Amino acid sequence: MTPDTSTQEPLRNEEPTSAAAKVWRLLELVSIADGPDSPESAAAAEIARTGVDANELLARAARNGLVPGLADFLVAQDLKGVVPHHMQLHMIDALRWNKFRTEAHISEAVRISEGFDRAGVRVACNKGIVFQSVLYAGRHSRYFNDIDLMVHPRDTAAAAETLLSLGYTADKQYDRRSQKLVDLPRSEKVMFRLYPDHLPHFHRLLDGGGLPFFMVDVAYNVSWYGSGWQVPMDDVMSDLQRLPARPGNADETLPALAAPYGFLFLVLHLFREAWFERTVRKTDVRLTQFADIVRYWRRLASRQAGSLRAVIDRHGLHSVVAWVCHHTDSLYGTTITTEIGGLEEFVDPAWLQSAGAANGSYLAWSGDMRSRLNRDTLIELTPAPEPPYLPGHGSKPVRVNATNDDTSRV
Repeated sequence: MTPDTSTQEPLRNEEPTSAAAKVWRLLELVSIADGPDSPESAAAAEIARTGVDANELLARAARNGLVPGLADFLVAQDLKGVVPHHMQLHMIDALRWNKFRTEAHISEAVRISEGFDRAGVRVACNKGIVFQSVLYAGRHSRYFNDIDLMVHPRDTAAAAETLLSLGYTADKQYDRRSQKLVDLPRSEKVMFRLYPDHLPHFHRLLDGGGLPFFMVDVAYNVSWYGSGWQVPMDDVMSDLQRLPARPGNADETLPALAAPYGFLFLVLHLFREAWFERTVRKTDVRLTQFADIVRYWRRLASRQAGSLRAVIDRHGLHSVVAWVCHHTDSLYGTTITTEIGGLEEFVDPAWLQSAGAANGSYLAWSGDMRSRLNRDTLIELTPAPEPPYLPGHGSKPVRVNATNDDTSRV
């Protein structure tokens, strides 16, 4: 299928007022630039030609998973000279390495998908392995480190059995010191059982080379265990779509969630990492996660806005979608919140700047999402009263899956 780009609009035309602001503005533009001829690429190139702080640029790009994307932009625009030669080599090597990793993961994802087909197990590929082709045009600029799958809860045992038959190992983790798989700690095994929304990661060791293993993450909930925002998995898995594993190759496709559910999965995953104290204090969210929202909306979800709105209405997801989409719009000057419709009442500072504490109480943070992302220290969280618009409009607290978060997945 050919993704829809009809809603793409250039970013707002604001002039950065400081060296740091120039770097951040450039990265915002690069993060959603749809190829070298896009309005965002042109605007980013104009900033780059005026000169930027190379050290700041590379550090901010690395923190937000944007080094391959930045390298792709600089090469495509013939702007490698804006950074010193040794930095050029580092970034270009990062892009080449990401191409190698991505191509290897694509081939493995196709193999896994075919294995699930043979086993008669319904599966959807998710996040990076799909986005690299459909949202990033196969330019190898989108970094990811595992293969994300989604299955129905009733199919988890069959999914595990299928992966084992494909050479994967369960209940292990990779030890970088010994370069071997070691047993998953018992405490983590217990947490996966207590908070069931993902299976423990599956690994397949590779023989030699720079890529030591493939890792597969199997989810069976669009949200998370105990969340007040839930979408029935019968609905999620009932109508999958096929998306190209590589652009322009109609014969090599991967199963993926239908656009409304794929968009909601992105929203809920971003919210989970941005709202709960544990993940905020550990790593917090990255610019690339908001870029995925914009790209997914433009390419896949906007054409199905009516269907998406119906799902939001049916399952009471307005507040969580408004939280994520408003912050995305504030970063990029997009209008996703308005285009979805029916979310305006939830654009309330008391909700938008809220967070969930690890002890079950509530917190707040100040500033906007741009200042939160573009800072050298973690955001400060302060005690706050219960915010509005929790599930049931505050009548029920949101239960956090405080021990089964895995922020290493991108």
